[in-house]
Amino acid sequence: MKENAFIPNNNKSVIYMLSKEFGRYNKRRNCILMGAISLCIITLTIVFGIALGKVQAEYIKSVRTAGMDASTCIEEATQNQYEKVCSLSYVKQAGRSVSVGEAIANEEYVCKIQVLDESAWEKIVKPAYTDIHGHYPKEKKEIMLSMKALEEIGIKNPKQGTKVNLSVNIGLFRTEKEEFVLCGWYTDYVDNQKNSITGYISEAKYEDWGYDIEKKSDILIRQSDSMDWQEIEERLYQDVLGKGSELKVISHNAFAYDAVNQLIGSYGMAGMGAMVILCGIFFLIYNVMWISMAGDVQQMGLLNMIGTTRKQICKVYYGQIIGVLIPGVLIGTFFSVFLLGVVIPKILGIQYLTIFGGAKVFRIFRPGILIASIVFATLITMGVSAGVIHHVVNDSCVESINYTSLKIGKKKRKSRKVKVKYTKRSSAKELLYMAWQNLIRYRGRFLLTVFSLFLGIEVFLGNVVITNGSDYIHVIEKRPDFLIAGKFSDWGQREGYGDEYKSRDAGEDPMKTEGGNFCLLYGNDYDEFSPISLEAKESLLNLDGVDKKSSYIMQGAYMITTISRNGISPLIDNFDEKAEIREGSGYDYDYSMIEGFDADVIQIISDEEIAELQQYVKENNLTVDLESLKNGTGVVILHDHQLSPKQEKMAEKSIGEPVFFTTLLSKEDWSFWNQLNQKERNSMDDTEMSERKQSERFELSGYLDNRLEGFPHIRQTWHGAEGTIYYLISEKGFEKIPTKKKTLYMELNVDEEKEPEIKAEIQDILFRENRKREKMTGVEREGETGEAGIFCISKSDLLSEARNYMQGNRLILGSISVVLFFVGLMNYFNVMITGILSRRKELGIMEKVGMTKEQKRKLLVVEGLYYCLAVAIMIPTIGYGILRLIGIYMEKKLSYFVFCYPVELTIVLIVCLAVICLMVSEVLYRKENKIQTNES
Repeated sequence: MKENAFIPNNNKSVIYMLSKEFGRYNKRRNCILMGAISLCIITLTIVFGIALGKVQAEYIKSVRTAGMDASTCIEEATQNQYEKVCSLSYVKQAGRSVSVGEAIANEEYVCKIQVLDESAWEKIVKPAYTDIHGHYPKEKKEIMLSMKALEEIGIKNPKQGTKVNLSVNIGLFRTEKEEFVLCGWYTDYVDNQKNSITGYISEAKYEDWGYDIEKKSDILIRQSDSMDWQEIEERLYQDVLGKGSELKVISHNAFAYDAVNQLIGSYGMAGMGAMVILCGIFFLIYNVMWISMAGDVQQMGLLNMIGTTRKQICKVYYGQIIGVLIPGVLIGTFFSVFLLGVVIPKILGIQYLTIFGGAKVFRIFRPGILIASIVFATLITMGVSAGVIHHVVNDSCVESINYTSLKIGKKKRKSRKVKVKYTKRSSAKELLYMAWQNLIRYRGRFLLTVFSLFLGIEVFLGNVVITNGSDYIHVIEKRPDFLIAGKFSDWGQREGYGDEYKSRDAGEDPMKTEGGNFCLLYGNDYDEFSPISLEAKESLLNLDGVDKKSSYIMQGAYMITTISRNGISPLIDNFDEKAEIREGSGYDYDYSMIEGFDADVIQIISDEEIAELQQYVKENNLTVDLESLKNGTGVVILHDHQLSPKQEKMAEKSIGEPVFFTTLLSKEDWSFWNQLNQKERNSMDDTEMSERKQSERFELSGYLDNRLEGFPHIRQTWHGAEGTIYYLISEKGFEKIPTKKKTLYMELNVDEEKEPEIKAEIQDILFRENRKREKMTGVEREGETGEAGIFCISKSDLLSEARNYMQGNRLILGSISVVLFFVGLMNYFNVMITGILSRRKELGIMEKVGMTKEQKRKLLVVEGLYYCLAVAIMIPTIGYGILRLIGIYMEKKLSYFVFCYPVELTIVLIVCLAVICLMVSEVLYRKENKIQTNES
């Protein structure tokens, strides 16, 4: 109907009065709508605020633990390569860094010394520190140290200008003694190892020593958060270095990438989850408006019929909607600010970052999210309201007044009369039939309600699956009940190794160490040494309740490796400068063979593990000769992604190169050596000590990278720091080595009921073993007393220590699940209440034609149960399929993810939904009867 422009009625007071009266008439619907708007704002603010807060918390924790906000490094790069890196779209920040050397004070190690350019300090390193005072060094004499380094020197209350005398060892042959001036200090959160403490000098001082950061330096890179380590590494080789480059790219996942993965699997899954949540919120408001649209169109149609213009109708209708929208927004804003700004941080904040700069950085209230939530709720409300205006303006007055939102299709023309046989139904069956017809009569409303209910419950169940599946507890559960390993030497423990497993991040192996076998063997490097003695091994295995079948014993030895130049060249850069060439000396050496400085790990692997490696090599078409490994004539070098693409090509050509192993000196020889004075030692040749035993020659079977995707689970000795080289050998091959098998470490699985008793017995065995070792003497080393002992890591202890983290994690993700479930529940309440309110006239007519109040009550109950039945069918069918797909996706993203369908929770939800259906129907029935009684 066209606008009646000739009616000059634009009275604001009349429009305000009509808006107010329409609002009063629709007060129940409007109260529901107000609650939906408030809930929309609260839900979006809480869900996205908590999710982003958790990601930020894990991100900050990882950055501070690492000591920098960079996950990738190109070693010894040039200025041109640095400029190329800075120009790449997937590089967020980059900076240059040079490790100069080690700082010594009073003949004690203090820290490592580095030089950073401005970008590296401001964008990459500085975010990892707190309590920063002063400034980064600019002048030649200036130095910046951490509080840990200052404590090593003896400075407890630092001040700018304090003199710091240090000797800096640059490389192997140069030492610079300097009197520095303290220009700044900070608090770091890196591991307690001494070699992790860092001090910074200026570029001017670095140049004064004759070096230039622009000629050669490491490039620290903060890549795009959505790229994993393999992708960034491949892109850098392609865009910057080239496949034939000798430079190495050392890359890990971005910290934000890992934080998102731990929460929901990936950025793609996060985006999909956000869309589902927004859809659920959309239906929360849309359903209320859409179900009551027929009444609104009829009301506005009456105004249209008496000549009200389109503009006036808009003002009247939007006036009552805005009267609902504003209070809803204010209520939602208040509760969002109160819950996220006050309540939840107090509950959750203490669970995060308490040792990484304080819980104050755990911030979940974000004004931007609140504003976006308000805008989203407003747009939905006003957008659905526009549908009412559209019908009123574009339909005729009669069509508007009689609008029912039912779509009536064209009747099919009957070709001939068909005799219809009617079946008489009982009153109960008739009631079921009427309830079903009432639902499918408004098919769109029914399907929309079922879908919104299903969506709310499915999102809740999906969040539960992801939360439970990615719980940190699964990382620990995959580990053995007890891990028995050798303690580090006294020197290794002073360097901070051995206790790292107590503070592992989620997703990392909780029983991992960062100390290598050098820290173990310092003072223990003699042939008879075994991290776990034969007596201790037998005592542990013979404990009542130990499952010998599922337990694991790693055996091998620590030996000096002699390998050909071609064999070792892929692994050692510029090996001519670093490796010692041994000629003559009475051993079976030749000019082409190179002997290592320190003992390497010779690890025995089983036939089953070899079979897994063979399958992996075959599937990935790798050039590795595992047949020689299996038959005992070859050994494999296992490394953790230490080769550049050029070195990988060299590794393929190294197959078949000779390698053999030599035993360490015996304990008897070291005892004799310890009794000699320095003069006697200097005059003695190595061959006068002992003739170390040499193994048969083996062939190098190839190199294997244990960081590549799909690499089989091959256990490695506990003393395996990053960069450690392992030699894998078969049982047949180890028979050709002239030393006894050593037990490198043990994994014990025990009867759950006997676990407390076994734990006490293990501690008793270890106590007696360590007391015995304290009295032993080994290699004479400064600060070493006795032989290194053994210790135990208990899974139950790890679970207990991780309880705070897990409780906080479950609380955070559980709160999201509860909020989403509550939204789905409120969606159902709103749909049922609004639907019944919109059918008041229809139900009144049915009573007048003979329907009793009891029949009306049963009709409403049956309609509610139909909703429940439809959802109950969808959840274990379509819903299970969706959750299984989520589980498969998460298993690919998180190695420790465990899919478990929440059967019991699903049953509880369906039962609760049925009870709610009955309760809502009963409450609405009584409420409707009360209204009718008052009106009559």
